[in-house]
Amino acid sequence: MVALALAGYDFIDFGASEGGSIEFARARLGGTKGVGIDIDPKKVEQMLQVGYDCIQGDITQLDLPPNSVRFVTMSHVLEHLPDLGAVCKAIECAAKVASEFLFIQGPYFDADEYLEGLGLRPFWSYWSGHRCHLKTEDLRSILLDLGLEDFNMQVYNKVKDSNDRAIHPWNSPINSHEYDPNIHPPKPSIRFSEPVYREMVCCVRLRPVENWKGIIDARRERTILEKVVIAMIPAKLASAVPQPIKTSVKKQLTRFFPN
Repeated sequence: MVALALAGYDFIDFGASEGGSIEFARARLGGTKGVGIDIDPKKVEQMLQVGYDCIQGDITQLDLPPNSVRFVTMSHVLEHLPDLGAVCKAIECAAKVASEFLFIQGPYFDADEYLEGLGLRPFWSYWSGHRCHLKTEDLRSILLDLGLEDFNMQVYNKVKDSNDRAIHPWNSPINSHEYDPNIHPPKPSIRFSEPVYREMVCCVRLRPVENWKGIIDARRERTILEKVVIAMIPAKLASAVPQPIKTSVKKQLTRFFPN
């Protein structure tokens, strides 16, 4: 039933909500007609009511024909899955149905331990709905294990210190949004010595794509964290590649950390 409904669409948005990701895909990723897939019937109905096409389905268990659409977006959805195994299944489904690329974005969880040591936390790390704290190293490992060896990892919106509204003291209530001194406990003022960001973005190329640079630049003011291109290496060997270093043309991994 889902497969039949894909006729005429050139992209899918995994985890639809209010249609923002579909608009983004049209404006910045070259999409023309997209359809959302969400497991929650209320979100599906919400999408339909505001004029977007949406289908109910489990993104970890889709049985769709290969190369049915050009690309798949997964925007702030993977962190809602129960564990890394489910994340792997969702990405595997996306890579099967898409012919050109995947666009993944979500909260930045890499700094959780560092912030915890300071008695702080980002608000998104203490949402009950964020069951899987997907770090960039987790996503990298999943991609390589799936044989997806051409991707660009980015981070977005640097958080320089604890005065940023994204940062809460450890004793703020769970499911809080941005910090408000009028309702949340006081917090210390600390300038961060390790990288802290609001979001991570990952573009995965499945085959040569026209305007690839435009796709990886779709999010403005982002910083490239990692670019991985592993050509002609079996996936089982690629998964064993150590922390990114510059190597030969066949294995090009670069990592950048801004000041």
